[in-house]
Amino acid sequence: MKGQLKRIIADFHQTELPDFQPRQLDVPLDTGKIIILVGPRRAGKTYYLFQLMKGLENSGIARQEMLYMNFEDERLDLEGENDLVFDAYRELYPDRDLSRVYLFFDEIQELQNWEKFVRRVTDTISRRVVLTGSNSRLLSREIATSLRGRGISFEILPLSFAEYLRFSGLPAEPPVSSKDRAAVGRSFEEYCFWGGYPELVKMDRRFKAQVLQEYFNVMFYRDLVERYNVSDPALFKYVLKRLISSFTKEFSVNKLYNDLKSRGFSVGKDTLYRMMDEVFDIYMLARLERYDPSVIRREMSNKKVYLYDNGLATALNYSLSEDRGKLLENLVYRHLREMTHEIYFVRNAWECDFVAFPYGREPLLVQVTTRLDTNNLSREIKGLEAAGKRVGSGRALLLAESIQPGLDLPEWVTPAPVLDWLLE
Repeated sequence: MKGQLKRIIADFHQTELPDFQPRQLDVPLDTGKIIILVGPRRAGKTYYLFQLMKGLENSGIARQEMLYMNFEDERLDLEGENDLVFDAYRELYPDRDLSRVYLFFDEIQELQNWEKFVRRVTDTISRRVVLTGSNSRLLSREIATSLRGRGISFEILPLSFAEYLRFSGLPAEPPVSSKDRAAVGRSFEEYCFWGGYPELVKMDRRFKAQVLQEYFNVMFYRDLVERYNVSDPALFKYVLKRLISSFTKEFSVNKLYNDLKSRGFSVGKDTLYRMMDEVFDIYMLARLERYDPSVIRREMSNKKVYLYDNGLATALNYSLSEDRGKLLENLVYRHLREMTHEIYFVRNAWECDFVAFPYGREPLLVQVTTRLDTNNLSREIKGLEAAGKRVGSGRALLLAESIQPGLDLPEWVTPAPVLDWLLE
């Protein structure tokens, strides 16, 4: 086995890194903490590892001071002898100091007793460790939990719109010139409808739905059915599709429970809550709580459901061409998610789509609509006012695809086209 490991390590050091498009996430590698990359399947975690390695090379770090292991490699069969990795490295490079080596461990869940191994490695060998993990055998969130206090998690989502433009070879820095405006607008249509999974950016439109449906099937069968030993996949798939079809809307477990009963499904409410928790755990869907100073009331209220990427809803045929507003609102959620995980909605007499609490900054109150004009201006402003009263002062944004000129807006409200805001 050691000979095989030496070949794998040497091959990595002698081979050019795969081509990649840089992501805008900036991960520091010398914090002394384990770096954990989390996020949905196919969002680009492995390629981000290559980006980190390239950055080290550009700063003068030799490739030999990096050790990359993909533990899904079928050639690896350590049978618990995990230290063979370091024995092989030392035999290849006896003069190298392992404490200075950057360790990149991809699909760490494939390694026996990986938690104890990683903790021991950071205590005794190197504190420069970067991990990724899959969803089906070990949730990436569970990796972060297992290493709590020792690691820092960074979330890699499908592409932001700015990243999508760069992947498409278009300028992504505002202001967009009149020359590029049409191309950027066409890209926005594609991004809004098909989402930002990296593999799909330059893919022929004919195949995008098929690929996204395959993503859905892998998440469903491997990450849900196999992982949780689901005994009734048909029921689970129905619940999942109901959740996805409800994205950007409040979701009631009671309504779903009654609907299932009317269709002849026998399931308890506790089982439904558990099924929903499992769906949210695998990075397929996200849920937002209604903002309330009381944590208990927050947790007891209905939740709103969002997708990490518009493409899944499109691929599952949810008539989105008839509801452009849902697509725009979901894009805004994905953008806010990069700023903070503290995102809520407000609903009382009036609704505010988002109340976000970016780290170290004042609250951000956001309304999203397809067109802002005199017909809906009053309603959108009242929603922002209601949210402001609930959370205190904050910055207010009115985002729309098109904005009627000459609207009389309060000074504390900033209107902006969604496309431009996504590029800020």
